[in-house]
Amino acid sequence: MDTSLRVHRARFVQFDLSMVATSVGVMNESEVAVANTPIVDPALIACLRSDFDDAGWYVDALKQVVSQRALTALGREQRVPALVELRAQTAPISVLTRLFMLGDTVAGQQLDQALPTCGVAGAVSLGLVQPVADSSSPSRYRATVDLRPYSAVIPDVMVGGGSDSDSTRQLNWWIASDLTSMVTGGALRPDHVLGVGGASTSLLEMTIRKPFTSALDMGCGCGIQAMHLATHCERVVATDLSERACQFTRFNAALNDMQIEVRAGSLFEPVAGQTFDLIVTNPPFVITPDVLRGDGDDLLEYRDGGMSRDELVRTVIQAGPDYLVPGGYMQMIGNWEIPADVDPDSGWSDRLKPWFSDRPVDAWIVQRDVLDSAQYVEMWLQDADPHDADSEADAELDIGESGAMVGVEDPFGLVDSKREIAYAKWLADFDSANVGAVGMGFVAMRRLDADEAGGARGIQHFDLELTGRRPLGADVERTLDALRLPDDLGALTLVRADDVTEERHFVPGTPDPNVMIMHQGSGLGRSIMVGTAVSAIVGACDGELEVGQISAAVAMLTDREISDVRAEVDTPLRALIRAGMLEVATCSKQSTV
Repeated sequence: MDTSLRVHRARFVQFDLSMVATSVGVMNESEVAVANTPIVDPALIACLRSDFDDAGWYVDALKQVVSQRALTALGREQRVPALVELRAQTAPISVLTRLFMLGDTVAGQQLDQALPTCGVAGAVSLGLVQPVADSSSPSRYRATVDLRPYSAVIPDVMVGGGSDSDSTRQLNWWIASDLTSMVTGGALRPDHVLGVGGASTSLLEMTIRKPFTSALDMGCGCGIQAMHLATHCERVVATDLSERACQFTRFNAALNDMQIEVRAGSLFEPVAGQTFDLIVTNPPFVITPDVLRGDGDDLLEYRDGGMSRDELVRTVIQAGPDYLVPGGYMQMIGNWEIPADVDPDSGWSDRLKPWFSDRPVDAWIVQRDVLDSAQYVEMWLQDADPHDADSEADAELDIGESGAMVGVEDPFGLVDSKREIAYAKWLADFDSANVGAVGMGFVAMRRLDADEAGGARGIQHFDLELTGRRPLGADVERTLDALRLPDDLGALTLVRADDVTEERHFVPGTPDPNVMIMHQGSGLGRSIMVGTAVSAIVGACDGELEVGQISAAVAMLTDREISDVRAEVDTPLRALIRAGMLEVATCSKQSTV
C-alpha cells in the first residue's frame, strides 16, 4: 500500500467547475451517519477546509518540512524518520501531518491552534479525531482516519480541448480514508476503505479527459476517481457496495467543495436503466478462492467481489456496454486467470476474447504484468497485512497435543501459521482449476455509434506489456480511434512523431540490414519491427503526401508492384499509428493512387 505523500504529477484534465454545482455537501443521503466514518456537516467542513488552507497544508509545502529521507521511509511503510523530524516542529502543517498522516497523538492545545476555526470540538464532531482512551480528562487526541493533501497537475480541457492538452492547471485537495497498517500496526479491517494508491493513480492517468455530460465511478472507494470526473463532467454518479466507502466519498466531495451523487449497491445495480458518456471502475477484482470465503475468513471488501475465479471482471466487461451511450467509453483495471498449459505471453488473450464476442464495443486490452499463482497469492496476503500481524496472533493460538491448531482446519499440516494455511488453500484452489498464472492489466472500450452498430462487430486489440510510461487518456483515445482506420490506408496523410528513431542490424559484409526496429523515445516506449518499405514510408511522412502516393514512389524506386508494397506496410503502419509514432493529419475521400 502506498503510504508516501502521494505527490501526483500525472497529466489529467480540468473542466470549468462552473459546470458543476459547488455547494457544500453532496446529496441528502450524506446526512446519514455510517459507523466509523467521517460525518458530513457542511458548516463544520467549511471551517475545516478554511483551516487547512490557512495552514498551507498542501503537498508542495509538506516537501519543505519533511526531508527526502523521511519521505523515502514513508514509501517503505516506515513513519519514524518523519515523526522524529516533525515532533520538533510546532507549526500547524507539522501538527496536522503528525496527527492525520503519521498516527501520532497531539495535545489538544496544539490541535486547537492548528484548527482555529473548526477547533478540537469540531474535529471530534466530524468523527476525525478522538481523545486518547487512557485519559479521564483528555488533553491529547489521535486521528480516527487517514487524511492527507493530494496534488495533481491536469490538462485543461477548456483551453486545449482534450486529454492531450498542453495547457495545465494544479489541483490541491485533501483526501480522507481509513488508517493505514503503518499506523495501526496490524491487519486491515474487512471493510477498509483505501486511499489513493498505485492502482487508483494508474486509472486516473489512463482515463479519457474531455467534456462529458455524465460519468459513473463504479466502486468509488474514497472517491478520488469521482472527484477527478467532476472536473470535466457535468454530472457524476459514484457507487460502491460498501456503505463506508460511500460515506468517505461523500465526505471528500464536501471537503473539496464538489457535488457528486453517491449511491450504495453492487456493480451496476444502483444505476439500472441509466447510461453514461464515461464509466471508470477499479472493481474488487482479486481472484479469491471460495474455500477462504467458506472458512469465514475476514476478506477485504475493497478487493473481493464475492464471485468465483475471474467472473467479476468478465461480468463487468460484458455488462458495461449496456450502460454506455453510443460512443461512450468504459475504462477499468482487472486481473484474469491464465491456464497452466498456456504460454502467459502468447496465449493469455484466448480466455478473454469470448468476453467481447457479442458486445457492441471496440476494446483495447493490455496485460501489463503476469505473476505465477504463488507470486499472486503472496502479493495479496502481503497486501492484507504488510506488517504480518500473524506473528503476534499465532502466539495466542491454541495448539493441541497433536501439534495442530485447535479450531482451525489444517489439511496441509502447516501448524505454525494461519497465513500459511491460507496460502496453501489459495494455491490448491489455483492448481485444481489448472490456473498457472494471473494477468494484470486494463481494459478500455468504446461503444459503437449508432451508424457503426448496424451489423458491425466490435474490434478488439490485445497488447502485451508496455515498456514506457503508463498510458494516458490521450493514448487510450488514440488507440481506440486507430481500431477504426479505413481498410485502405492510402488516403491518409501521416506525420512522424519527433521521438521516433530507427535501429538497424547488419550481417558483416552485407550492404542491406537484416533487422530494422523503430523505437519510440517517449510516450509508451514502443519498439516495432519494420521492413525497408515501411522505413522509407515513415521517413517521408511529413504531412505533405498521402500514404498511397509515398507507397507508389517506394514501389517505383524498388522495382516492385505497388500492391505488394501496400500489403507489406499495412500492418506495421497501423501499429505505428496506434503507438502514436505516426499521427493522422488528414484523410481524403479516397486514395489518389
